[in-house]
This record gives sequence, C-alpha cells and structure tokens, in this order.
Amino acid sequence: MQKSCQTCKKDFEIRKEDLIFYDQVKVQVPNDCPDCRAMKRLAFRNERTFYKRPCTLCNKDIISLYSKDSPFPVYCHECWWSDSWDPKSFGQEYNPEKSFFEQYQELQKKVPRLSLMNLNAVRTDYANGTSDNKDCYLIFAGEYNEDCLYCRLVQKCKSCVDCAFIHQSELCYECIDTRECFKCMYCEQCQSSTDLLFCYNMRNSNNCIFCTNGRNLSNAILNVKYTKEEFEKKKREIFSSYENIEKAKKEFEKLKSGIIVKYASATKCNNVTGDYMHNCYDGVRVFDTTGTKNCSYVADTEESIDSMDCNNFYYKNELCYNMMGILQSNKSKACAFAFYCNEVEYSENCHNLTSAIGCNAIRKGQYMILNKQYSKEEYLKLKNEIMEQMKKEGVYGDFFPPALSPFGYNETLAQEYFPMNEQEAKAKGFNWQKNTTGTYGKETIKPEDMPETIGEVTEDILNQVLVCSDCKKNFRITKSEFDFYKRMNLPLPHKDFECRHQDRMKKRNPRKLWHRACMCELKKHLHGDAKCQNEFETSYSPDRKEIVYCEHCYQQEVS
Repeated sequence: MQKSCQTCKKDFEIRKEDLIFYDQVKVQVPNDCPDCRAMKRLAFRNERTFYKRPCTLCNKDIISLYSKDSPFPVYCHECWWSDSWDPKSFGQEYNPEKSFFEQYQELQKKVPRLSLMNLNAVRTDYANGTSDNKDCYLIFAGEYNEDCLYCRLVQKCKSCVDCAFIHQSELCYECIDTRECFKCMYCEQCQSSTDLLFCYNMRNSNNCIFCTNGRNLSNAILNVKYTKEEFEKKKREIFSSYENIEKAKKEFEKLKSGIIVKYASATKCNNVTGDYMHNCYDGVRVFDTTGTKNCSYVADTEESIDSMDCNNFYYKNELCYNMMGILQSNKSKACAFAFYCNEVEYSENCHNLTSAIGCNAIRKGQYMILNKQYSKEEYLKLKNEIMEQMKKEGVYGDFFPPALSPFGYNETLAQEYFPMNEQEAKAKGFNWQKNTTGTYGKETIKPEDMPETIGEVTEDILNQVLVCSDCKKNFRITKSEFDFYKRMNLPLPHKDFECRHQDRMKKRNPRKLWHRACMCELKKHLHGDAKCQNEFETSYSPDRKEIVYCEHCYQQEVS
C-alpha cells in the first residue's frame, strides 16, 4: 500500500505487516512517512541544550532544559518529586466542542515540568536522560558511569571523554561505538581491545595504529606488525603536536573510505534491516537497538517486543506505538516520557500510570483523562468518545502535533537527525528557539595562540576563555578535563563540546537504508568465479567509496 506523507509530500510504503499491527493496536494508518514520524517524536526530546533559571516553586537557581521564557512552570528535582504539589489539582473537564489537542495544550501549559531527568546522581549536575552517574559532566543518555565528560549514550564507563555510543570502557577519547576497550583514542566500532589509536572495527587487539578490520593484532600499523620500539616511535610522532593529530585524523578518514565494510553493524540478528543492531529479530528500519523482537521503525531501543515507531525505548516495553522516551511500559501509544505505564495514550512525563489519556506529570494513577480522576465506567465511556472524535479528524494514532513540543526544533534531537533551518521548521509547524545559550567574542586566547601540546599548558588555562574554531562560541576547560588531557598527553580541543559532538555524529552512518548488492568479486569466496549475488538493505549510500560486502563475504575476509 502506497501513501503520500502529509509533512514531506513524499510517497511511502505501508507494508502488510504494518497494517496487521495497526489493526492490533487499534489505530488509523499513519499520515506521515517513517522519517517524518520519527522527526515529530524527536522534536519532543531536548538532550543537550541547557539553561540557567530559577525553580518556579523554591526559586533556587537550577540547570534546566527549559529557558526562562518557557510558558509553563519548571521545578527542580527535589520540588518536582515532593508532596508539596499535586498534579491532579490541574485536572480539567473534557470539552467535546473543542479538539483534544487544544485541550491538552491548555493542560500542558499549567503543569510543572521537571528541569532535568538525572536520577541518583553524585556530583553530576550537568547531565540529562541519565541515572546512577558519579563525577560526570555533560553526559547524556548514560547510566552507571564515573568521571566521564562530554559523552552521549555511554554506559558503565570510567574516565572517558568526548565519546558516543560506548559501553564498559575506560580511559577512552573520541571513540564511537566501542565496547570493552581501554586507553583507545579516535577509534570506531572496536571491541575488547587496548591502546588503539585511529583504528576501525578491531577485536581483541592491542597497540595498533591506523588498523582496520583486524583480529588479535598487536604492535601493528596499517595492519602490519612492527616492533614495539617502532610502534612507540610512530605514536610519539602523532602526539608531538596538535597539527600532527589533525593530520592523522585526515589520514584516518582517507583510510576508512577505501576499506571493506559489512553492509550493517549487526550481530546475532535475523530477518531485520537497519544498522547498529545486536540480538534483534523480525523488523525493518531498526537503528542503535539491542534485544528486540518484532519491532519496526525504532531507534535507541533495548529489550522490547511487538512495538512500532518508538525512540529511546528501553527495558521490556510491549505493544507500544509512536512513543518517545519510554521505560517498561505496555499497550500504550503516542506518549512522551512514560515510565512504568500501561494502556496510556497522549500523555507526557508520567510514572506508574494505568488506563489514561491526555495526562501530564501524573506519578501514580488510574482511569484519568486530562489529569482528572474518573470511575472505570466513566473513563471507558469518555475515552471512547475522544477516540471516535480523533478518528473523525483522521489523527488517532498520530503523535502530538509539532506545535505542542515544549522545545524549539533546534534544541532537540530532531535537528540532529533531520536538520532544518528556522524557515523550514516553522513551515512544517515546529517551534523555534531564538535565544539559545552561549557567549561570543569574550575569548581571552586567540585561536592562533593555542598551544600545540598539553605540555605547554598550565592550570592557568582554567581561568581562560577559549573560542570554537567552527561556530565561534566561547567555551572553557574544566579541571577534570585538564587532568585527563595531561594524563593522556592530548592537546587542548579547538572546538566547543557541541561542535565536537556533531563531528562525531557525522562519522556514523545515517538512519537511512538503500537497496544494494554485495560488491565482492573475490574468486576464493563461496560464490567462486561469479560476482556475489547477495543483496541487502544498507546504510551505506551508493555514492560512498567503501567496499560493501554481505555477511558471508565480509566474515571470510576478517576471520
């Protein structure tokens, strides 16, 4: 079945499996294509844009996702979780003469919002979407970390800086998609390795520079074994100056562009398309996901089954549709930040809620509509009335309209995965934040005066204001950051955190798929004299220079 997207106007396919699922969860066929559906969900997730402002209740200065001019109250962590206010006190009667979304927006503007989602933090104030972290700074979507700085999607790591999508690693710098690594720098898709520098897709290796697709290598440069003395000499040469590291970055990018790659980063997967997947079964367009079964159009997901169109979706969710920021919830649809919820629809920031629609900030409840309590019979009758009205309007199952996002489009993950300028975003109904944080022109060190090595830097740098070489925004060096650079013999960065983050994200494959054929023509493989006939969906676009192999051909080359 083909349909035209109401947002981007492009045609998209609705699979037979999709129709079965829509019927199962009792929603209408979506009006948007998968990308636009994801874009609208991500527009509700501000991860990294912070503001200083007072708590609306206690007036204490806090760090918040919401600027001072936000149209709703914002509470600090202590106030929001306290018994000094009751979310149910904001309950309002449903008015059948007005649209449901109009009424929800009225409620949305009255109910206090939590400044940050940062649970069980120890000396970790600047973090969001996180829990159980100690002595960390500017980390996002991370759990059980210690002494980590400037990281996103980081779990069980220690003393890692400027990393993304890393797990159980220590003393790593500028690493992406690494697991169980120690003292690795500028590495991508490496696992169970130590002392790697500018390496790609290495396993069980140590002391390697400019190596790719290696297994069990030691003291190697460009996959060729050297003596330990020769290896150390090359390493000292690279770290001799900021200029040499920048040169090495360019060499590494050139090296990666011509290597053999597997069509997708997928391990223990079956009947699933996407990228960065582990232990996933039966699904399409699955990205950065572990342990899912029968889930499609999902990203940043763990241990969920029988769900569709979900982002940041963790821990044993089931039968959910069109959800953002969800933890252990079931039979729910079109919610943002729902935790331990069941049969909940069109609600935000709710915990331990069952059988509800249009609720905000409820922390425990059942049979509620627009934060108002009902009996079971009253609830079911009114819910059915709301559903039927939304079906008549052709929106039941669609996510919240973009205008209901509490953030500007440019503050959210939507801008990261689907970038737009202000004019484009507003044309599609999204909000835009003009007054984002940051200072310009306050630098005390000019770019041309930046030291080439960390050996030239003293603690006086902590009192200085630097300037990003890309966006020209000012930034500072923290004490823990300075100590890390000293320990690892790394020069000072010339870019601010956000620009460094964007550089890392550009190195990952996009959340898009192209139909391609295996490029292998090696006669020694199972396909013999003929070119490999395997075809697949891959996040490597046809115009890229990498040599893309199917699973079988790739394994024969790296084993």
